[in-house]
Amino acid sequence: MPKPHDDPRALRSRAAALAAAAQLLVEGGPERVTHAAVAERAGIGRATVYRHWPDVQSLLLDTLAADARPLLGLGDGPIREELITDLQRQIEWFNQPVSASVTAAVIERAARDEGVRRIRDEMFGRSDEHFVARLTAAVDRGELRPGAEENARELISHIIGPLLFQRFMLGVRLDTDMAVRTVDMALAPWLPDA
Repeated sequence: MPKPHDDPRALRSRAAALAAAAQLLVEGGPERVTHAAVAERAGIGRATVYRHWPDVQSLLLDTLAADARPLLGLGDGPIREELITDLQRQIEWFNQPVSASVTAAVIERAARDEGVRRIRDEMFGRSDEHFVARLTAAVDRGELRPGAEENARELISHIIGPLLFQRFMLGVRLDTDMAVRTVDMALAPWLPDA
């Protein structure tokens, strides 16, 4: 007999519930994500939703975690190209309706909820040490001037901040060319010939 987490039916009902919860989050914010609403939207029994998530908080946390995207997951290539490629992926996610709902819920609830704070750290915080390592490698390769790695947070804010502001505050649909412009503006002061 398969374990509950291996049971294909349980996996399907869980996936359907998370998709329904994400839709409800987009439509009405975290308050819309309830066991009853998720069950109705997903076309599954309320007891099934309770089996996966015994309380609303765990349901909301899994919904946020399922749709949260970590920022700046860079590879080992040249820093400019890695940043542009990663930012273009981020832009695709930022343009989806669920991204605004997830980002707003994470920012709003992280101050008072440890579980949401972990999601926020997964999205924003972990990029720090990884980004510092990538910047250090770029400095070592001569792509950037020394000191860039010491200003990682400032660089992150200059790269991600304008996109978050334009998308979520101004409602602008981002295009992938914005990744190139944003990265070039952020890196300009740190180029070797600057």
